[in-house]
Amino acid sequence: MPRSARCRSSSDIYHVTARGAGRRTIFEDDEDRSRFVGKLTSICRAHGVSILAWCLMDNHYHLLLRGDLERISQVMRRANTSLAHWYNGRYGHVGPVLQGRFSSVPVESESHLLEAVRYIHLNPRDREGGSFREYPWSSYRQYADGNGICDIESVLSAFGGKTQFEDFHETGDDAIEMFEEKPKRPYVPDAEAREIASKAYGDSFADEIATMDKPERDRALRRLHGMGISIRQLERLTGIGRGIIQPAVKR
Repeated sequence: MPRSARCRSSSDIYHVTARGAGRRTIFEDDEDRSRFVGKLTSICRAHGVSILAWCLMDNHYHLLLRGDLERISQVMRRANTSLAHWYNGRYGHVGPVLQGRFSSVPVESESHLLEAVRYIHLNPRDREGGSFREYPWSSYRQYADGNGICDIESVLSAFGGKTQFEDFHETGDDAIEMFEEKPKRPYVPDAEAREIASKAYGDSFADEIATMDKPERDRALRRLHGMGISIRQLERLTGIGRGIIQPAVKR
């Protein structure tokens, strides 16, 4: 079955994710993480792609990238190939390291940009014994102290400055309304809702979301709801009950 074409962003900004095959850990230690960040930085510079936000977790990572879609695809192919070669060579692993091709979600509005930055930075909040503010493998601390690999000026301008950036990360998921200048996205047809979910989490998004750990599952449901998919549509598309979806999207 041919792959579906990727959706282009009018802003040239994309929320990109990649996950370990079978949810396998892809970053065993800080040496793995440090090498990947260094490699990613050099590859992005070579292809003229800007990094706006990033976060490495044990078995997946998130990037917010700005650039032409073809250039971003080249960056991701090179970065993921390098990661796989490093992982296989260092740990003697044989077989796929990453699960399929990377996911890319167009980020076209300022409100979606703010939500994407916040979503990426809050990924570590459910890790044991740490705060997302102190987590060393995301771009949050660069936005706080100015040192790092990201082009932060345009994002900080969208937030209105560092104080607003930090406040936004401390508030609930409905805080995005504070920054919206346009009305929320209107109701979308089921076919478009399915396409949105598929682009965000892959063609098997229903199984993907249903098998996530509870905190990650709830964030995924909130994210899709914030992109215009109604609770009833989420129930139909994922097979997850309304009693689970409603509390998740209203947190």
